[in-house]
Amino acid sequence: MKESNYEKDFLTAFDKFSYRYSKWEVWKDFLYLSAASMANVVKTADWEEREATYLSTIKKYPKEYQELFPELFGLVTLALEENPEQDFLGTLYHRLHLEQEQKGQFFTPYHICEFMSEINFIDGSTEDGFEEKDYITVSDPACGAGAMLVAFANMVKKHNMNYQKKVLFIAQDVDQTAALMCYIQLSLLGCSAVVIIGDSLAKPGFHPDNDVWYTPMFYMNYWRFRDFFTVGAETDCTKKTADVIVEESEIKQYVEEAGGQLMLTLENAS
Repeated sequence: MKESNYEKDFLTAFDKFSYRYSKWEVWKDFLYLSAASMANVVKTADWEEREATYLSTIKKYPKEYQELFPELFGLVTLALEENPEQDFLGTLYHRLHLEQEQKGQFFTPYHICEFMSEINFIDGSTEDGFEEKDYITVSDPACGAGAMLVAFANMVKKHNMNYQKKVLFIAQDVDQTAALMCYIQLSLLGCSAVVIIGDSLAKPGFHPDNDVWYTPMFYMNYWRFRDFFTVGAETDCTKKTADVIVEESEIKQYVEEAGGQLMLTLENAS
């Protein structure tokens, strides 16, 4: 049986754009198209704007190139399904030499993220009694491609906890490209996550100027975490989430209307 090499297959398909387009342009467009296709399974207040941006982006490319984007997305999906313990998009980002050192970008290697997640999990579970809580929250204010949060999700799973039910992931990054990498990976792993695009120092959290992306699993599990968003009277969190609270049945309806299928990894850990 031939061993899968999704990274090689992705780079081979991606290279087909090189005759006409810059790597950076294709990478940014691929991330937006992939993220928007998942975010727009639910008709939120941002739906029309993201749909318009999706259409204007995909229309830049001839049909033969349009067809490559779902192929690339499929390879990312398969790679994370086969091995969820990796920063697949972050690795590709470096393999394609897309680092922007002038922006101070440095993605922490995944094995370091694993180590840091283990330390934080053990310390937190000892002090706070994770198992006794309805859920826990984990935040990364400079999330990059999301390696730290991906590693934390896998660490929770190894400790026999279901991260899809027990963990609310909050990620933020000033760079849209990095944040969308994080959004795609957390979405495909079935994490209940909020990914915020904005300066975490000048405009932290749910600042009105920030662009907020909610993963599909977040919508399905909002009721588990609703007190996080509704504590206090008129908080920014409450205002920001007021238009995105939907039930699982509504997600199913939107998916059926679009003629598509929402695929998420479902964990069985208790």
